[in-house]
Amino acid sequence: MRDNNKRSQYRYKNKNRSRNRVGKQDRRKITKRKEQKPQRTKGSTKIKLKQVFFPYLGLSILSILIFGALRWLLDVYLDVLPLKESYWDFGIPFLLSILVVSIWMWPRYELLTLKWVQRSSSGYFFITMVLALVIPLVLSQNYLSKAAYEVIEVNNLNDVRNYPKQKYFKVDNFKPLKSEQVSYIETQVVSGRYFDSTLHVYYYIATPFAAADDIWLGSSYHTSYDNREDQSIKDRQYSAFINDSRHKYQAKDLSTISYFKKLKSSNQRSGYLHTISTVNKQSNLTPLILVPESGLFVDSLERDFVWGFGSFVIGMGVCLLLIFAADIDNKEKKSTRKHIQKQKHVKKRDPVKDVSKSLVALFRSNKKQPATLVLMLTCIGAFILTVFMGMDIIDPLSRQVDKVGGLSTDALQAGKYWRVVTSLFVHAGIMHLVMSLGMLFAAGYILEKVLGPVRFMIAFFICGIFSSILGVLYYDMDMAGAWSAIFGLFGIAIILITYKIFNKKHRELYGATVAVILIITLNSMFFAFINTLSYMVYYLLTLCFGMALGVVMVMTQKQSLLRNARRHNI
Repeated sequence: MRDNNKRSQYRYKNKNRSRNRVGKQDRRKITKRKEQKPQRTKGSTKIKLKQVFFPYLGLSILSILIFGALRWLLDVYLDVLPLKESYWDFGIPFLLSILVVSIWMWPRYELLTLKWVQRSSSGYFFITMVLALVIPLVLSQNYLSKAAYEVIEVNNLNDVRNYPKQKYFKVDNFKPLKSEQVSYIETQVVSGRYFDSTLHVYYYIATPFAAADDIWLGSSYHTSYDNREDQSIKDRQYSAFINDSRHKYQAKDLSTISYFKKLKSSNQRSGYLHTISTVNKQSNLTPLILVPESGLFVDSLERDFVWGFGSFVIGMGVCLLLIFAADIDNKEKKSTRKHIQKQKHVKKRDPVKDVSKSLVALFRSNKKQPATLVLMLTCIGAFILTVFMGMDIIDPLSRQVDKVGGLSTDALQAGKYWRVVTSLFVHAGIMHLVMSLGMLFAAGYILEKVLGPVRFMIAFFICGIFSSILGVLYYDMDMAGAWSAIFGLFGIAIILITYKIFNKKHRELYGATVAVILIITLNSMFFAFINTLSYMVYYLLTLCFGMALGVVMVMTQKQSLLRNARRHNI
């Protein structure tokens, strides 16, 4: 009996052991499932509001208020910053929104993750927050550009000059002299998906007022059409647009004008001033351009305020819903709780310090290429200066480029020979500048260690001056930018690679780099320009000139080039 009891006890223990084993396996599976499921942190709503939404809301309100106050002080009250209205209304708000979100909000929205996003969800938060800030910021500037002024009633148009800082005027008695009108037609090609696919035509008509000293009524008309159409079709569209614009101008009812808007610095004002300059009218006064406005001024203010405030509320609401829909990253739970307990800001790293360190590292890493760095900084500084001189930052007109130092046939005939050099640092828009800087950096990285800073700088200016003169005299081009000089430098690089100045490893690397850059550039020219053959022949001649200069360098200074290459192990 005792043996049977022992056996039964033994069997009972074995059953318990098997049950315990099964229980452990089930527990492991349950824990794994729990780990795989996104668990919400206790008080996650409070954390998301305190650490993400409320800081973003406060930064957005501060950005709108501070930027509005700065614009009112510098542009309206003091009128000391001669920036175009498009920069105040669109450019600066867009850059400011990106800076605010990327610098101050980046370490905060990194705490959040979206369930339906497999990879990092930072991009969704970045785009949403930028749009939610930039739209009300732009609309608030539109409201400020009207609310900061009042409609001044004047007896006659000459009294407008007594209010240089005001913008809106109401005049009862005015008479434009349509018989003395002057007009100007301006064309601009804007690159789109299919490169130069859209041709914009602007028709400016400036009409002097009777009994007014150099005060003009401005009327402008605009159209655009496909630039890839046949020339005959474009000519017909052009003629129809001009005739239609003249008919609208003649049929314009002046009795519907409620008040006038005095144009400040803008592309539109620049077009009118160029139109007026075609008239040989000597005057010591600066021309004033008045554009007619219809409707009540107060109604437009209320409408702009409603749009601006409504867009702000909608944008903040969308951001709040996106933040509520997100979960707190499990990896950041512990650090987030510690930050909340200590009541410190969420801080992974300081992006401002990272930017400053990267700039210092850039200067230190370019000690072996000082000439390249000097040329790049000169291009950037010249571009900033030309923007303050009135050139458009995105897609400037040819007359704007010529005004700030570009090279043209008329400039050479006028004896402005220094523009052969200055045109190398004048760029037609921000994209033109960025592409030139990238190509210049590649050319300097390949050549400056071998040539040395002095010879590299001399080669840059020799190639640039030759190509500028070639383009103006033989191809009748308006020259601007460092592309032509850089093509000459690539020609020198081809010769140095051919004569085996570099070692085998760097010959293959630099040769592939030069080939890829030239193929991409020439291919883009083939699709981008209308006069494809003339442009490609011009740049190929510049490349050949650089190759000839490289042959001269190799023949006369080969040992010096080899020593520099061995010294830098290239």
